[in-house]
Amino acid sequence: MFNLAQASSSRKRLLPYLFNLGLLGLVFTPTWSQTAQQSYIVQEGDWLSSISERAYGNPHLYHRIIDGTNAKAKADESYAILHRPNQLRVGQKVWIPSAPATTNLASAPKTDCEIRLWYNYQVVAIGAINQRWINDGLDLETRARQAYKLRHDARVNARFMMQDQTAVKGLQARDMAKYGNPDGPTFEYLIQKNTDQGLSMEEAYQSIIDSSSRTDQRFNADCQ
Repeated sequence: MFNLAQASSSRKRLLPYLFNLGLLGLVFTPTWSQTAQQSYIVQEGDWLSSISERAYGNPHLYHRIIDGTNAKAKADESYAILHRPNQLRVGQKVWIPSAPATTNLASAPKTDCEIRLWYNYQVVAIGAINQRWINDGLDLETRARQAYKLRHDARVNARFMMQDQTAVKGLQARDMAKYGNPDGPTFEYLIQKNTDQGLSMEEAYQSIIDSSSRTDQRFNADCQ
């Protein structure tokens, strides 16, 4: 069992609101030196981001813990599926995978995998930014619209940086056929989709916030 209290403390990082064409440069050195995978029992006051901070030296890699725990839950009933980052409870068992192989991003990404890593940083940071919005008193609809915009802008900027513009056109054609928009679903499309599935407007807003900070493991697997 990995004892997080034994992990060395790391510097606090400021999370910039940098989601236009400027790049979000997150550079860190993991403080968790062990490479073996570990399980952990959630303690009072734990957040997924704080567990990620102590395990990897970066709070924004908490999605790895979600993915690792959910993968374990399929075969081990001692783990419970994590549907949302904020549903952690005291006594719950989570799985902490090994640190990602690539952890530095100090310059503009060039390869598809570097761009995917950059994009993931934009996406997973939305959950932390949303918590700040909550603390600042922003209403649910405003937070949903802003979370959507951050995710949408990250998608557009990532495609702009891709070297293979033929691949970009393929992605745009796919989105056009699926959503009626070459740059992915519109906010209105997502609202309609969620309400058509029986969600209330408030639930639809929350669903947009949750999905905005979720990465797609089908694509991420190519860069592991």
